[in-house]
Amino acid sequence: MLYGILLIAVALLIVFVAALLIILWAVPVTFTGRAELCRDAPTMLIAFCAEWGIVALHADIPDGTAIEVSLFGRTFRRVLPETGQTEPLPKEEPEPPQKEEAKAEKGTPAPDIIGIADAILPQAGPLLHRIAIDHLCASVRIGLGDAALTGQVFGILMALRGMLMATGGRVSLAAAAEFHDHVVEGEAEGAIRIAHPLSLVPPVVRIIRHPAVWKMVKSR
Repeated sequence: MLYGILLIAVALLIVFVAALLIILWAVPVTFTGRAELCRDAPTMLIAFCAEWGIVALHADIPDGTAIEVSLFGRTFRRVLPETGQTEPLPKEEPEPPQKEEAKAEKGTPAPDIIGIADAILPQAGPLLHRIAIDHLCASVRIGLGDAALTGQVFGILMALRGMLMATGGRVSLAAAAEFHDHVVEGEAEGAIRIAHPLSLVPPVVRIIRHPAVWKMVKSR
């Protein structure tokens, strides 16, 4: 009796997994949205809509900081709690210079920009081939306080821009480097469609398994 129940449970699990894989392959996902990164608070403004079959997700952050999920014609809305602090923080006494230097040395290590680029750029082509871009426009102004690091990131952006030019004008990326200023700001707007979401899994796994990316993930 127990053996029969276990056999039925395993069969139902296999059917469920197979059905999920078929859905992930056959049902396309459509994303539309706009994002803006600025110096002043709020530093990030995001509004997007994701539609996958009968499921639709709408998010508007931080304007109301609300997320809406539509399923079978019903809409569920959730307002996220405010992250602002209501009570003033206690005043901290300045630490001696020796302690501040030790804390800076123990901070999170800087990411390996070249290693991460080496992981992402080879997979950018396979990812772009699996994404149908209706239109995508982005502009960014970047200055990381270090001329060498800023130049590396700017070079990566220009390499991505060269790949995106093959989309026939549906994608535009404008980038500006600030070598004497510390600033990261920009905006992006567009709509894309992923015909087979399951096809994104192999390139994403290869990116995550790259030593530079995996090291950054483990350090978080």
